[in-house]
Amino acid sequence: MACQALLGLMILHPLSLNAQKWFAGRQEMGVCLGLSGYMGDLTHGTTTLDQLHPSAALYHRYNFSGYFSMRNQLSYLSISGDDTRQGKMLMDNGTSHYAYRNLNFQSNVVEYSSMVEFNFHSFGTNAGNEVFTPYAFTGLALFYFDPHRLDDPGINLRNLNTENRTRTYSHLQPAVPLGFGIKSITYSKKNRGAFIVGIEACWRHTYTDYLDDINSAYPDYWEKQLNEGIGPAQYSHAQTLNGSEPFSAGTMRGDVHRKDWYYFYGLNLSYRFTPLTCR
Repeated sequence: MACQALLGLMILHPLSLNAQKWFAGRQEMGVCLGLSGYMGDLTHGTTTLDQLHPSAALYHRYNFSGYFSMRNQLSYLSISGDDTRQGKMLMDNGTSHYAYRNLNFQSNVVEYSSMVEFNFHSFGTNAGNEVFTPYAFTGLALFYFDPHRLDDPGINLRNLNTENRTRTYSHLQPAVPLGFGIKSITYSKKNRGAFIVGIEACWRHTYTDYLDDINSAYPDYWEKQLNEGIGPAQYSHAQTLNGSEPFSAGTMRGDVHRKDWYYFYGLNLSYRFTPLTCR
């Protein structure tokens, strides 16, 4: 009986430690709500409100200490760009031909990221910690995207191979999140959880120039029409949708020297678990 009791204690002890670890004020579950957008060939150095779209994320944060945390997050974002609107703004200032080009896109982005956070003040894990801190974070992400025409969502730009690529780009791409924010904790009564509210901005540096389906040069319009039909040819030279003439093959369509970015601005709210028993 003594051996059985000892064996039972040996089995239950690690389980109890894990249970206490889960409720030791180190674990958080949270949600982010805000706006997302992108930077690329269709932003032309400006951002307008109609380029920002509602987005959301769910995350789990593990606090190693008052200064360092690991955050795993699943995000759903939306991005778009439009030559016509951006180009008209610049044309009003006498500086643009982009409205003539008539390229646009929209895409939903589904992302999984794993990030390390650094708090500038020791924050919220022990008595005497600060209840407010700025923080910065970075890590790695994998995201899925699929660009369509903004003014005709049924048109899948990737499938049309608008630049006659010899090899199509992948829906799945890596990215590096870079962000900062501020957050505050609301302490509750002993043995109860606490809410943490924050505001943050996060930019994702990608390794693709195809978020907007634009990278290099225009293909030969007449050859594309002959081989694939008038639809693929027109969406490659989108100004022809407005009755304009196609560009010459090899004319610059995008900037090959810059990769695309996407970003998120918003609020986050998490719940931090505390011990079931007094510490």
